[in-house]
Amino acid sequence: MSVVTKPWGYYEDYFRTDDVVFKKIVITPGQSISYQVHHKREEFWYIVSGEGKMKIDGMIWYAKPRQYFHIKKNSAHQMINDGTENIVAYEMQFGFCSEDDLMRIEDQYGRS
Repeated sequence: MSVVTKPWGYYEDYFRTDDVVFKKIVITPGQSISYQVHHKREEFWYIVSGEGKMKIDGMIWYAKPRQYFHIKKNSAHQMINDGTENIVAYEMQFGFCSEDDLMRIEDQYGRS
């Protein structure tokens, strides 16, 4: 398993092929992933612990443990940790699963 550190926390791959990925994502308090789009894959997020918000195509949902989100191809999405503890989520990706399939719309860390 490989751990990849990001400005918002980290992710850890459990399983990765060209068309399926299973990973754990940890987002620290006050941080968020980019508001982003994937053109070649869809994702399922399952919240294990922590609380925050999931933004999908401009709509915002409260995110809490045992909740899941389906993010379709070409849907803009962002997980926001506005809570006081880490958000831990499991993410499954289906389709063409490349980390290069990412178009950032907004990013609080100045990444393009």
